[in-house]
Amino acid sequence: MEKYDYLIVGAGLFGAVFAHEAKKAGKRCLVIDKRNHRGGNIYCEDIAGIHVHKYGAHIFHTDNKEVWIM
Repeated sequence: MEKYDYLIVGAGLFGAVFAHEAKKAGKRCLVIDKRNHRGGNIYCEDIAGIHVHKYGAHIFHTDNKEVWIM
């Protein structure tokens, strides 16, 4: 049986980012999700070269000017 440092239930935005950062820190993660894709509600499908938002538009709001510059 494999051992993991973290069990992450849900591969949405938080779960996916947490797993990525934990792996960069040398941790082992098991991510499970009921959907067959990553990204949760921000998932897009590529249809004829066009990104189609499967669960509605992705809108990100911030007043943090450092984020705007990125």
